[in-house]
Amino acid sequence: MSKTLTNTFIIGFALFAMFFGAGNLIFPPTIGVESGTSWGAALLGFSMTGIVLPLLAVLAILNAGGKFEELTKPISSWFHILFNLLLMVGIGMLVTVPRMAATTHELGVEPLMPGVPSFVTVIVFFAICYIFAMDQSNVIERIGKLLTPALVMILLIIVGKGIFSPVGTPAQTEVENAFSNAFISAYQTGDVITGIFVAPIFIAAIAVLGYKGKQIRTIAISATAIAGVGLLIVYGGLLYLGAAGNRVFPSGISDTALVSELVNVVLGNFGVLALALTVGLACLTSAIGVVAVISQFLSSLTKGTLAYRSWVFIVCLTGAAMGSLGVGAIIQYTMPIFLALYPVAIVLVLLGVCRAIIPNAGSYRGAILFTFIVSLTETLGVIGLEIPGTMSIISQIPLSTSGFSWLLPAIIGFLFGTIWHQMKTKKKLNERAA
Repeated sequence: MSKTLTNTFIIGFALFAMFFGAGNLIFPPTIGVESGTSWGAALLGFSMTGIVLPLLAVLAILNAGGKFEELTKPISSWFHILFNLLLMVGIGMLVTVPRMAATTHELGVEPLMPGVPSFVTVIVFFAICYIFAMDQSNVIERIGKLLTPALVMILLIIVGKGIFSPVGTPAQTEVENAFSNAFISAYQTGDVITGIFVAPIFIAAIAVLGYKGKQIRTIAISATAIAGVGLLIVYGGLLYLGAAGNRVFPSGISDTALVSELVNVVLGNFGVLALALTVGLACLTSAIGVVAVISQFLSSLTKGTLAYRSWVFIVCLTGAAMGSLGVGAIIQYTMPIFLALYPVAIVLVLLGVCRAIIPNAGSYRGAILFTFIVSLTETLGVIGLEIPGTMSIISQIPLSTSGFSWLLPAIIGFLFGTIWHQMKTKKKLNERAA
């Protein structure tokens, strides 16, 4: 195997591992249980949010020269700072990273060693994260070479055994729109945000290996495809396992308990150990990547007042404090955050992918502004702070009942912003000519 092909697979495996974290393991089976016979539509919806959009996020950053600030530059010089802070602090530090530690305890450590307190698991988890993330130049290579191969092998054993020896057959459920339900539920994986997070270090890692120009783009796209295929196989298997067992497990079973029971039924006593290793490796690989990205951003933002390694320590310490709350508590406060920020992130990614054909900066500004107004309004309604009359207006927007109330406003904002910017530019030219 050529050196370039070897490097492509290593980077692709590392990208797969950084995407495949706590939410990617615990949510597909639950969505499968909810979807039953409609698991195919659910897998399509989940794949859109959990595979296609996250990988498009990498492509969007690639189109922007590997820098998030370039992706958001048409909007404003300050937007990438504000949005990155919201993503990295609001989602990364307070949701994604601590949830991985909590999931590791509940699915990995507790079944094997019931007497171990959660805070012990959390401390050990972040100690390992700290060690791996300290050398930011080798994060991708260390994940791709050391951790991912073991993770992939265990996942394939679980999924393969479950598909060829299913726990049951899918039954019809009360979910009316399995596609949109899965699409929105997959927000909680956080993978579009993860794609934005890890793309810069993913692209930088290719450059560190000595590749330049078109070589970087070729390897990045190839590695992204490798990660996408791996995610589709694993998500499809886990979601089908849940669908096949939707008459086997009691309704209302928690996400983590469902995964644990599924693996136990599929693999028996070996399943407990296999699940523990899977969870530990999946959560560690994702957490290490996200910790590194957050620390790089905050170090740059503070202009080196606090060095990268200091931020690694702070992020790990914060993650340990929040992770001690447990998976259930973390999930409860996460959905409003995702509802507010995820649609904006999706629109930003789509704009970045189509960067070459976007008419002007006003297109970006209008699409993002209109999307954020709708998503923020919906979020306020969900948490009980509804502005009188606003939710009834949003309910009239096409596709709102399917969870895509932001889509039409984003298109309208795009068109409005484009025209407004063109008119403003023409006015300035006329003034100068006069």
